[in-house]
Amino acid sequence: MKSYRVRAAVALAAAGIAVTACGGPVQAGSAAIVGKERITSSQLNDEVRALRADLAANKIPENQLQLSFSLPQTVLLNMTTSRQFQELGKRKGITVTDREVDDVATAQGGWDEFNKVLLANGIPLDESRDFIRAVIIRNKLAQQSGAGQDQASQQAALQKIVEEADSAVPVKYSPRYGKFDPQQGFVADDRFGAPAGAGAPGPEGAGAPEGAGTEGAGTEGAPQTS
Repeated sequence: MKSYRVRAAVALAAAGIAVTACGGPVQAGSAAIVGKERITSSQLNDEVRALRADLAANKIPENQLQLSFSLPQTVLLNMTTSRQFQELGKRKGITVTDREVDDVATAQGGWDEFNKVLLANGIPLDESRDFIRAVIIRNKLAQQSGAGQDQASQQAALQKIVEEADSAVPVKYSPRYGKFDPQQGFVADDRFGAPAGAGAPGPEGAGAPEGAGTEGAGTEGAPQTS
């Protein structure tokens, strides 16, 4: 059985980058630790508020979003995976230009239209460019790891990248937001009760919107970004 992380990376409508997590203590007041970078609960709350404001401004009802996890969990997953792959890309010398980021949006009908897709996937607009940058980095790493046009090579490359990301830039989540299970994502933890802000389940995965991937990275119908 493929882990949640690899299924999330492969499935375009599910988490598009690669949601990873490791166990271990998390400093009080932290929502997550990505490598050596701390995401505070306050920062997460700010981004959740920003997302809700963006949704309202774009007339997208929050109760119509189809996410696997609660809004705070989804935003947190997107924040951690974005930072994880940007850090991994930095360490491996992967660069992404602003033009490459803009090209992804252009391929999806321009930023006005693409922003709506990002918002529907729980990505606040102030995080959108960094998130897409991380997606491009993920895809470049997949291509370097041997991802071809066939699904088997794509999944193998993604598995390799997930394992490398886990090792090089581990992610630790605060139990306040639920226990992270590699097969399922966030789940209820008997020790702490239901995850903070938990909502109804939706399609598997949180994260990258449809069309944000690239060929050779385990996604279908995705624009070229390299």
